[in-house]
Amino acid sequence: MTSKAIKKKVIEYITQAEDNVVEAVYEMLKSYEVGDGESLMTDEQKTEIEKRSALYKQGKLKASSWEDVKKRSRTA
Repeated sequence: MTSKAIKKKVIEYITQAEDNVVEAVYEMLKSYEVGDGESLMTDEQKTEIEKRSALYKQGKLKASSWEDVKKRSRTA
């Protein structure tokens, strides 16, 4: 998904989100803004995300929806 598409989805989500979610997102963005503008992730974390993303796109890594994860955890 492109950055532009992600921004659009975030805006759509935020307009319908509960207040506590909006406040959490705001605090996260505010924290980033007052920082030095650098990512909140370490280089190691970025590398791991890029690696997993590439594996997922190649079909070598499976992912689960949040609903599937919750269902599995209830049966465990």
